[in-house]
Amino acid sequence: MRSVLFAAGLAALSLTGPAGAHAAGGAEEWARLRGAPGYRLDVDLLLDRLDPQDLYGNWATGTATLYVKTLPRLTPFVQVSVLEREDVDAGFSVGTYADWTSRLYSSTSFTAGGRSHYLQKNRWDHSFYLSTGPVALVAGAGWLQDHDGHEDWSLAFGPRLWRGRLILEYLATRTASDPGDHVGWKHRVSGGWGEEGRSWLFANLTVGQERYAATWVTPIQDVDHDFYEVTASLQRWVRPRLGYKLQAGWLDLGEGLDGYEKLGCGVGGFIEF
Repeated sequence: MRSVLFAAGLAALSLTGPAGAHAAGGAEEWARLRGAPGYRLDVDLLLDRLDPQDLYGNWATGTATLYVKTLPRLTPFVQVSVLEREDVDAGFSVGTYADWTSRLYSSTSFTAGGRSHYLQKNRWDHSFYLSTGPVALVAGAGWLQDHDGHEDWSLAFGPRLWRGRLILEYLATRTASDPGDHVGWKHRVSGGWGEEGRSWLFANLTVGQERYAATWVTPIQDVDHDFYEVTASLQRWVRPRLGYKLQAGWLDLGEGLDGYEKLGCGVGGFIEF
């Protein structure tokens, strides 16, 4: 169960087996060499180009994440991120995946940002997954606080289908934003094909609204954007415990106050030990 949740948490699904599998002596030899690693370290670099450039510029984010898989029912992780935009700042996250029963598992995370107003001050997310065979029911909640006192509360729900190497998921999220009690909805459809220890591919399409009060302008203005986002990510094992990651995305947040278009790409690597 933890390997299933771990793969879903990384947002990547398998596409093809690694090219080195035959050289390593076939699938059985590959599995023997892979074994059951107790730790995994991921290092990622993400570059975002925002338009209009003269207003938003470019973002660069570096992230290192350590997963601990030695505990019976828990997979805790710790993550450090560094953001470079107009200045350099950092964020810190801790969390865990948990197996409660053979059918019920969860994910929990807490994030603290730096002093930059581009980063969230605090964030908490929690999701439950109830397996009913090939279909899991997902229910989640979250809270976010910015440095200017703005807060979001969110509730999410939807089904996840897992059959063999195929995963399909639909997730609806309702977000209430204060001040102003603005409510927006997001709808995400995702899917992919995969197998742990080989390669993982995930593609996501999200549509919805961003609705909140811009408290950093005088007088305070209401923001109401329709947005569209497409993302894709791939991770591929090139050795039984070593691999690389690729990701790309496009976001259209409309025009007007806080509106922009973003193109992103990322590279990374991981090692298990």
